[in-house]
Amino acid sequence: MKKLSLLLVSLSMLLLSACGGGSDSSKPIVIVAYGDSLTNDRGQWVNPSELWVEKLKAQIQADGLNAKRSITVINEGLGGEDSQAALDRLPGVLANDRPTHILLMHGTNDIPPFCPECPEVITRPYLESMAKLARESGAQVIMGEFTLKAFGGEIAQAYSAAYQAAAANSKSGYVNLSAGIPYDGNYYHYDGTHFTDAAQNLIKSNVAAALFPMLK
Repeated sequence: MKKLSLLLVSLSMLLLSACGGGSDSSKPIVIVAYGDSLTNDRGQWVNPSELWVEKLKAQIQADGLNAKRSITVINEGLGGEDSQAALDRLPGVLANDRPTHILLMHGTNDIPPFCPECPEVITRPYLESMAKLARESGAQVIMGEFTLKAFGGEIAQAYSAAYQAAAANSKSGYVNLSAGIPYDGNYYHYDGTHFTDAAQNLIKSNVAAALFPMLK
């Protein structure tokens, strides 16, 4: 009888571990923001101190999310990078940073003008491959879409559809990071793609709405 009880306890511990019941809530969190110049433009379009990633760090502190465990936010954005190059770079980022959470935000540099099929045949497959690598490394994934409006409504809609499909297919979270940001000169630069300083707090709020519930 004693042996049976010990066996049942052992099985219960294994089940708890498999379901996440044995997870340590004090384990440090590492969040990687992985994108192109809309994530890190090295000061070309946005004052570095105003960048949404910096605002996200401040909001984590202000909300006390790091009161019981450390939360590190690493900006791995690289201006001009397309999704294929991002997929090639990702294994090194995962190995070096060891993220528990990652925001995937590529695709802006994939889309030639007047090519509505490009988001589906270029961006989506690479996003799904990146999500697979990230999940296999142990990271939770959020797809962060910066809706591509500069090339017109047809491409913008195709881009959004491809992003949402990639998130669904890879069982990732999804957030439209440009939601609620007026498409005008106050929030976008003359190229219609890069955001101004004024837009950064709105982007941060969109990120926080998707990410913060995962950190509590």
